Amino acid sequence: RQIDDYKQYRLKYVKPATVNRELEVLRHIFNLAERWNTFYGKNPVSKSGLLKVNNIKERILNSDEEYRLLKGSPTYLKNIIVCALHTGMRKSEIITLTWNNLDFDKNFITIDQTNSKSKKQRIIPINSKLRNLLLEIKIQSLGTEFVFLNSDGLPYKRQDSLNRAFQLALKKANITGLRFHDLRHTAATRMVDSTGNIVAVSKILGHADLKTTMRYAHPHDSLIDAVEALAIYSSVTHAQE
Repeated sequence: RQIDDYKQYRLKYVKPATVNRELEVLRHIFNLAERWNTFYGKNPVSKSGLLKVNNIKERILNSDEEYRLLKGSPTYLKNIIVCALHTGMRKSEIITLTWNNLDFDKNFITIDQTNSKSKKQRIIPINSKLRNLLLEIKIQSLGTEFVFLNSDGLPYKRQDSLNRAFQLALKKANITGLRFHDLRHTAATRMVDSTGNIVAVSKILGHADLKTTMRYAHPHDSLIDAVEALAIYSSVTHAQE
C-alpha cells in the first residue's frame, strides 16, 4: 500500500520513467535486505509493480520548423533554443550554465561533473554562430553569474520553468509533437549526418555508450558510402596502372 501511494504521489511531480527509476532503487534495497536476512516476505516493490511508460518517438526539427520556432519565441527563450541546437546540451545543463563554464579563448564550454547526467566532466566546442550569440549575451549580462536568465532577468530555479514558455512558442509556430529534449536529438542527428563522426558526436553529447549515439546514424546510407568508396579506390588504382 505504501508503494502504491508513493507512486501516485510522485506522479504529481515527475514522469513515470523517473518514478520507475526510483522504484528500482527501492526494489534493490529490499532485495539486499532479503539477502542479508533482515527482511522476510515478497518484495513489496515487485508486488506493486512498475508504472507503464509510453515511449515517445524522438522528433527531429526541420529547418522550416526551426525558423518558425525561433521567430515565435521571446529573446530569452530563443537564445536557449539556439544553444540547444548548436551544442546538443540538455535543458538542465543549459539553464544552469555559468560564465565560468565558458572559455572564449579556446572556444569551448565545460559541463561540470556535478551538472552532468553521466557525472563526468565534458567539453563542448563553441561554433561561430553560438560564439557570437554568447558574446552578445555577455555584453548585456551586467555581471550576472548565469548565462541564461528567465523573462524576469533571474536565474532558473527549476527544470520545468521553461515548459510554459516553450509550449506557447510551439503553439505560435504551429508545431506539434515536439519536446524540448528533441532539440538535443535534432542537434545529434545533424552532426552525425554532416560529419559521420559517431565518436566525436558521442563525446559532445556525453554518452557513456557509443550504441546510444548510433541511433542517430543511418546504416543504409553508411553502407552505400562504404561500398562506393571501393569503386572510387578501384578507379584510382586502374588509373595508376
